[in-house]
Amino acid sequence: MEDAQLGVIRIKRNSRAKQMLFRPCDEGLVVTVPAFSTQSQIKTAIKEMRERLLKLRQRHAETARTITPDFRIDNEFFTYHAQVDQRKSPIVRHTQNGAVCLYPASFSFEDKDFQEWLIHQITEGIRRVAAREFPPRLRALAEARGLKYTQVRISKAKGRWGSCSQQKHISLSLYLLLLPRHLQDHVMHHELTHLVEMNHGPRFHALMDKAVNGREQENEKEIKNCDIAFCKF
Repeated sequence: MEDAQLGVIRIKRNSRAKQMLFRPCDEGLVVTVPAFSTQSQIKTAIKEMRERLLKLRQRHAETARTITPDFRIDNEFFTYHAQVDQRKSPIVRHTQNGAVCLYPASFSFEDKDFQEWLIHQITEGIRRVAAREFPPRLRALAEARGLKYTQVRISKAKGRWGSCSQQKHISLSLYLLLLPRHLQDHVMHHELTHLVEMNHGPRFHALMDKAVNGREQENEKEIKNCDIAFCKF
């Protein structure tokens, strides 16, 4: 769906969703809706919320990250930095656990097309490492708990760190790689616990707390301070 003011509107149906949830993205909006929502209902909601959605898009644009030459990512799993080089145009070199942007001293990072290209390059680097790192770790955690899922995928989701479907499909956001290891494990345990309990009731929290050695509340507080919205890539 496309809107002249709001941009591209991507619809995501979720069997667990109880109401429509609107989230801004670079292209427009992502709308998570209950599984049986009709196109007419979605269009009506957009019409009624248009002014609020326009403000949401504006705030997203104002806070969008610009990748500057001094921007860095430096954690256990992925590193990125930029450095001046003698070449005539910028390139990004991917390494096993990161990426480096080589650029001429006179080059301006403010060009919109360059920003989109650089963000894509960094995102792809993160995705590659996440695709290599997460599946075996998730499998090991599942086996230790005697749990089985049907598949795991690495997504570009910015609204949540992970998800688990009724079909036992686990999805992990590539941006999870930017968190510390213990919080990555926490998110993986969270989705694995949904294999047993799909809601967030008392039984879910009891199982989850046991899986993370009594640190569920402590980890959740820490994760809330790691806002996934900061990820521009």
